[in-house]
Amino acid sequence: MIDKQPHGPSREFVWERVKQVAQKFHGHPKERGVSKLIAMDSDQSPQYVSDWKAGRSPIPMATLTKLAATYGVSAGYLAGFTDDPTPRISRDESKLAAQMAELVERAIEKSSEPVDTMTATRLCGIALQMLLKGEKEAAILGTLIYEAEGRISDCL
Repeated sequence: MIDKQPHGPSREFVWERVKQVAQKFHGHPKERGVSKLIAMDSDQSPQYVSDWKAGRSPIPMATLTKLAATYGVSAGYLAGFTDDPTPRISRDESKLAAQMAELVERAIEKSSEPVDTMTATRLCGIALQMLLKGEKEAAILGTLIYEAEGRISDCL
């Protein structure tokens, strides 16, 4: 099972980093209104973003990856794991990584079995391979759920 306990930077730290980068990206120096900009950039509701701001929920990794691609920084920087904002991959690769992370998160949520970190990492590799082959998201999600539940897949 993936550990849901926070490790590393706090939710508040991550929110502050996202907020600062969004303000810089949009040329919006004021606190007021930045949450709405982040909501639009992340394709999330303002209420969902308000939960991040208040520390009631973490920002999902898929969303951080998407925001990092939008703002031209690394996801590790937004997540607070590095102080270097320089992205290590291109914008196109960032978008692909965000899509991969979202599919893996959805598969883990739908799986009837607990998923450990090793399995989650393997699911990321499978999702990325399938995305690069141009497979449809529904097929990828089905394969990931199948794999998350511990079945050996012959479809790759």
